[in-house]
Amino acid sequence: MNRPSLRFSIALAIFVISGTSAAAPAEKVQRLDIVDRAIELHGGELYEHSTTTLTICSKSGCFDLQVRIDGERFEYVVETAVKGSNRKVRVTNETTERWNNGSSILLEGDDIQRARDFANARVYFPFLPYRLNDPSVFKQDLGLERWGDRDLAKVKVTFQAGSSTDASDEYLYWFDPETARLEQFAYSFGSGEKAGVRFRRLFNYRRVGGILFTDQENLGAEAPGIQVDAVTPEFVEEGMRQVSTVELSDIRVEPLN
Repeated sequence: MNRPSLRFSIALAIFVISGTSAAAPAEKVQRLDIVDRAIELHGGELYEHSTTTLTICSKSGCFDLQVRIDGERFEYVVETAVKGSNRKVRVTNETTERWNNGSSILLEGDDIQRARDFANARVYFPFLPYRLNDPSVFKQDLGLERWGDRDLAKVKVTFQAGSSTDASDEYLYWFDPETARLEQFAYSFGSGEKAGVRFRRLFNYRRVGGILFTDQENLGAEAPGIQVDAVTPEFVEEGMRQVSTVELSDIRVEPLN
């Protein structure tokens, strides 16, 4: 990956400090046609009535997921083994449980939310664009943006304050305007000196049991105050580095009767 040029770094610094744009911000809405079509294309009703098992691996390790969704009812089981230690978390609408090396761990206070956040974060990415129509999600249509030789439909996503621990994070999604297939996405996290952005390109599309799954090339950048709006084709090319490759395997989808 190329190092950022001095001119590009200065431009980024100006963007981060000013955080302004001449164009009026797009209206925040709860539904967009491109997102509706994307969810339908990638899995539609199967997202809401199925049990899926898979393994997701990246530089940080591997996680075994079991995801059961039946309408508004859900059960997520996430299990990982790191350096001989096995960790398992199970969350449902009402319960949160954790085991270390097979022994149940009593969860109290903030530990309950941390366990739920751990499971939700592992489930969110492999099932995109599912959940983009949740009531707490707001979308902005940013029109078409040129990436290489393609125009992609760009959508910004923010969340209702207090809806989750990471409600202040912001996302950008790019869809094929014709098919509505999700092609790539980016998100910002942290604040101040600990701010960063990630950009993921989707590849190796395959449909398993009716749901479309992908692997993801994961790029990153950190800078004080950086926001997801900094992610442009030029910034990805000049200012982001390869962080990891996220790969899914052993995928099985069973529709619920």
